[in-house]
Amino acid sequence: MRYPRQWYQLGEAIAGHFPNLRPAQQRGLALWVYGTILAGSACQNAVVTALLVLGHWHALRQQLREFLYDGSDKAAPCQSAIDVSGCFGPLIDWVMSWWQGNELALAIDPTSHHDRVVALTVSVLYRGCAIPIAWQILPANQEGAWMSHILRLLRLIHRALPKHLHVLVMYDRGLWSPRLWKRIRDLGWHPLPRLQLSTTCQPIGQSRQVARDLVSGPGHAWVGAATVFRARLKQRTGTLLVVWGPDEKEPWVLLTDLAPDKVGVWWYSLRVWVELGFRALKGVGWQWQNTRRTNPTRVARHWLVLAVAMLWVMAYGTRVEDAELRDIAPANLRRPPKPLPKLKLGPTKRLVSVFRLGLSWLRDQLPKGRIWRRLWLAPEPWPDPPVSLQTIYYQSTCLALA
Repeated sequence: MRYPRQWYQLGEAIAGHFPNLRPAQQRGLALWVYGTILAGSACQNAVVTALLVLGHWHALRQQLREFLYDGSDKAAPCQSAIDVSGCFGPLIDWVMSWWQGNELALAIDPTSHHDRVVALTVSVLYRGCAIPIAWQILPANQEGAWMSHILRLLRLIHRALPKHLHVLVMYDRGLWSPRLWKRIRDLGWHPLPRLQLSTTCQPIGQSRQVARDLVSGPGHAWVGAATVFRARLKQRTGTLLVVWGPDEKEPWVLLTDLAPDKVGVWWYSLRVWVELGFRALKGVGWQWQNTRRTNPTRVARHWLVLAVAMLWVMAYGTRVEDAELRDIAPANLRRPPKPLPKLKLGPTKRLVSVFRLGLSWLRDQLPKGRIWRRLWLAPEPWPDPPVSLQTIYYQSTCLALA
């Protein structure tokens, strides 16, 4: 099978970043990613259709399927099969080779494929989207604890991340666990979970009360040291944040181990990006919700395709957006510009997402045999709160209004 020049460029990049894969596995991953970007979908039939210029339908389909199979299921049975967990380290190394900052925001969140499988994911929050860097695929609607899988994913990620990074880990109230809180802190990172609205707290020097009662209504926030939860085994002491955004129906109740003057009141707003990342993996981008694959092991390998395609597209979109913000042709912007602008608040921040920009440019350039080699991921500074938000920083001896 003869491949176009741009496929070899993509294949060289994948071979360089995934030395743990065998050459045939590297070629299979490159073929999947190449076809996924051309098709704008990771569904097998769509990918095969996009690749028909390279060969016959059945030969292409079999090559794609063999990438996902265990060795014993292949046309020529063997012992070779992709260990997806062994690819998390190389994938993170690839992300970090393009990363331009010293701060990293992670989100832990599950997403489901109908009632078939659930993907427990850890993703990098980046420019209005999320790039998955580790995942565990489990059968849906079956009993079993998730926490052991999440703790394992964090341990694998920690081995690959540079030690100098300031890492913030966000997760929603359904994943609260003392074990997860402890694991994040033991890794040297900082947890920022959202708690239930009914959570009780005891600010230092005050009596116990419901946390949401610390703010009077929309447009107000409270930050201070407190002990949360009533049960002794669940109790945790840290910085409590109760943030009721001006346009929100209910407040966030958050907890972190960062000091009150070191945590941003509006940082948790970044977590919504993981939902936008799932949209890119599904209906807006790779159409994962339309795949019929249900075997968890094969789905996990398919997610490696989704993650690499997402990484490539987001890096492409970064270069395009950085060039447009500075009225420069993207082809003429060869390195990340500095300084980066502060996040703008409000729904008009971006007319077109970084994901859509990157996908549009890649799908235009790939058929022409062009691939940019100079790419980067330059995160925006974490956001400041709206100017209308009134924040009370509580201390046991006084109240300071900011």
